[in-house]
Amino acid sequence: MDEELKHLIAVSALVKDENGHVLLVRTHFRSDTWEMPGGFVEAGEPLDVAVCREVLEETGVVIRPLGITGVYYNERIHVLSVVFNAEYVSGEIIIQPEEILEAKYVELDKTNIDQYIKRPNVKSRTLDALNAVNSIPYETWNLNPPNYKLLSRLDGGHEDSKSVFLLTGKPRMGKTTMIKKLINEIGSDICGGFYTEEITNSNSRIGFRCISINGESVEIANVESPSKTRIGRYGIDIERFEKFAIKILQDSLSSKKIIVIDEIGFMQMLSTNFQKIVQDIISNNHIVLGTVPLDSHSEIDKIKFSKKVKLINLNELNRDVISEFFVKDIQKALDSCTL
Repeated sequence: MDEELKHLIAVSALVKDENGHVLLVRTHFRSDTWEMPGGFVEAGEPLDVAVCREVLEETGVVIRPLGITGVYYNERIHVLSVVFNAEYVSGEIIIQPEEILEAKYVELDKTNIDQYIKRPNVKSRTLDALNAVNSIPYETWNLNPPNYKLLSRLDGGHEDSKSVFLLTGKPRMGKTTMIKKLINEIGSDICGGFYTEEITNSNSRIGFRCISINGESVEIANVESPSKTRIGRYGIDIERFEKFAIKILQDSLSSKKIIVIDEIGFMQMLSTNFQKIVQDIISNNHIVLGTVPLDSHSEIDKIKFSKKVKLINLNELNRDVISEFFVKDIQKALDSCTL
């Protein structure tokens, strides 16, 4: 019975180059037709991660999924196929010879699709993707009640209204390192705010400090702190954090285009005054670059689920290329900013 209930999930993506030409592949298994690159999802793998991995493996091209254009089911072999609309990020075509015969960009539309795509099911999903004006949102969650973790969300390409760009991810994935890289690429002269770094002793983490963009710093947590306010083994100096962070943010609001808040985390949200200024910054359409934890927190979740927020899960697959499209999105927000 269990075997009969199992389904396979496949993903593929419509990817266009700068000329609007579509990336197609021809495989050993289906050598009679061209098709969009993709493949099967591995056990436990989010669909948006899977489609990035498959396209990269088959073609050498790095993509960013934007949303879903269609869902298709093969009743005979029990395969559910999900097609994404995706944006080209980087890379030249380098095929995976074990699976791919050839790959190329094609000027594809309904008038010439029959020259390339010979199977009706593949043609149907490709036309749907080509004709899609908007795509469907997609979310990845880790659900372990009462803890609900939103890992990532694709808004279906509706990015114009986004003003808040947040990184999430597993601890020590490199979120703060990425924030500092983005500040350098965007320009530190237009950024104000702070980031949070670990304090270490012989490779052991013993605390945290906040550092402003212009280099001021203050220790906010330490394992040896006598503070009765604690998260895990760290004593938290809420008053010191609040005095530092709120002044930095207030000063930045009057003089900077981008507000950096790393991290909007459990520790920082112990301050009700910090909560308020963060909520005010977001509600007033300021451009924000920040980080949030994966774990659920009532006040942080309100921020994560805001329509103004673009949430990206930093992982092993995307952390080497994520800065390229983050900078692009932030630049778009800057260009449309009226503040």
